[in-house]
Amino acid sequence: MGVFANEREQALLVGRFKPGDLVKIRDGTHAAEIPDHRVGMVIERGEASGNYTEAYTVVFLGTDIHLKFHEMFLEHFTSS
Repeated sequence: MGVFANEREQALLVGRFKPGDLVKIRDGTHAAEIPDHRVGMVIERGEASGNYTEAYTVVFLGTDIHLKFHEMFLEHFTSS
């Protein structure tokens, strides 16, 4: 039982995204710098602040634009 509790605790400490993940900025999220394709790669995981979710720095594909987003504004990118 102790191992199971430790595994649960570790799962809570791991972020939803990691550097290298391709992400899409959710529709309805607005910033003038976001390109039309809204796709980027996570390059850095930041710290959660207060009641907010973790923040991640994203570089947008085909650009040198780096922006920081809380995880609630990100989704994993999958081609369809």
